[in-house]
Amino acid sequence: MDIVSLLLEEIEISRHFQTQIFYIFMLFFTVFAIYLSIRFKLFKFSMSLWLSVAIIGFIWEALLFFFGLRHYSFFATAELMYHVITEGGPGLIIMAIFADKFGIIDLSEYKEER
Repeated sequence: MDIVSLLLEEIEISRHFQTQIFYIFMLFFTVFAIYLSIRFKLFKFSMSLWLSVAIIGFIWEALLFFFGLRHYSFFATAELMYHVITEGGPGLIIMAIFADKFGIIDLSEYKEER
């Protein structure tokens, strides 16, 4: 198989709500991200990151769903919103906090005073 055929081959990815631990893990990952944002006094900054990623995620998931490229096995609207809320934002928040902690970036001007 050449590279062009490999890149253009259609694949189907499916998740089943009842059997996937992914959804439960992402719930705990989201709670952990919120905890870190509060602990490191970056809650407002984190929520703005989360909102921007959620908007991008919503557009992506909605387009996939409406064009028939994404199928949900539970309640479609709830599952779509769960994807939007848990998939991109928490990882970005945790990444930004750890990058700040290890000195890769400086988020001191975004920290809240308490």
